This record gives sequence, structure tokens and C-alpha cells, in this order.
Amino acid sequence: MPTKKKAAMTYLPPERHAQLAALAASEGQTVSVFLGRLIGLALDGDEAAPPPPSRPTSRARREGKVTVRLAADVRQDLEEEARSQGVTASTWAAALLSARMRNAPQMVAGERRGVRAAYRQLRGLAVNANQIAYALNRGVLMGAGADLTKAEVEGLRQDVAKLRMALSVYAEGRFRFQSGEGEQP
Repeated sequence: MPTKKKAAMTYLPPERHAQLAALAASEGQTVSVFLGRLIGLALDGDEAAPPPPSRPTSRARREGKVTVRLAADVRQDLEEEARSQGVTASTWAAALLSARMRNAPQMVAGERRGVRAAYRQLRGLAVNANQIAYALNRGVLMGAGADLTKAEVEGLRQDVAKLRMALSVYAEGRFRFQSGEGEQP
């Protein structure tokens, strides 16, 4: 059965609040949870302090949070674009800002999995091309593959290189899209 809690409010000078927030963050807690622990320590005296909450802090809470207010039409455009990417508006806004600040594309979760899978497939193709070339050079290739020529193997390697380049071009286009480069005002 969940326990009922009541809020205990206090006002602090901005400097003190900043110190408190920093101390709470260093413990991986919110100011509210941290104050609750401090009050528990003060009221319980010498008894053991309640353990910190077991829930892990989110990555965003550790790294920082930015809150912005947007005009309704801008918010709506952001939400539509985020929906088209399959993520929340907050996640998409973070990707856009990160792309701009880091000067690099920021893939969202589903897209990141797809790009990783594509690179993994390309790596496998490159390994296979190298193994075929090695076997041809040693003269141990048997069966239908034995009729391959050096030019055909080199063509396979060039195809793998072209596919790698296509993934790089995709990432570059992704960055242009996220950073707004090349858009007409």
C-alpha cells in the first residue's frame, strides 16, 4: 500500500539553493529526495538514516536539463517532425541541439540500431571479400568460387567501399537535416 506524503516547503537564497542542488546531484538525487533524507536524519536523531532511493537517476538528470518555451506553431512543427522520426518532441529537440553543438549527426534510437546493423553487415562483407582473396592467392579455393578472378574480387571490395561511402553520405545528410543547413529561409 503506497504511503501518503505531504509537502514541506522552505525558501532559500539562490546561492544556498544552488549549493543544495549541487549536493543533491552529487548524491544522484533530486533536491526533494535529498531534503527528505536530511529531515529524516534530524528527526530520527542517532538512528540509521533511511537508505537512498533505489531508482537510478536518469542520464538526462545527470547531464543537465534545458527547458524552453516555444510558440504554439513551432511546438506543433517540432512534434510533427519528432513523430516522423518515431521519438518524443523532447528527444528530437535534444538530438537537434546536440547535432548543432557537436557539429555531428545525432541518431535516434531506431535509426542508430539500423546504422549499426548496416556497418556490421558491411564489416562482414569486407571480411568475406578478404577471405576469398586470401583463398584465391593460396590456390585453395574449391568449387564454383574457384572461377573468380582477381578483378572480380577487387570489384567486390570496391562495392563494399561504395556502400561505406553511402552510409557516410547518409550521416552527412542527416547532419544537414538536423542542423538546418541548406534550408531556404
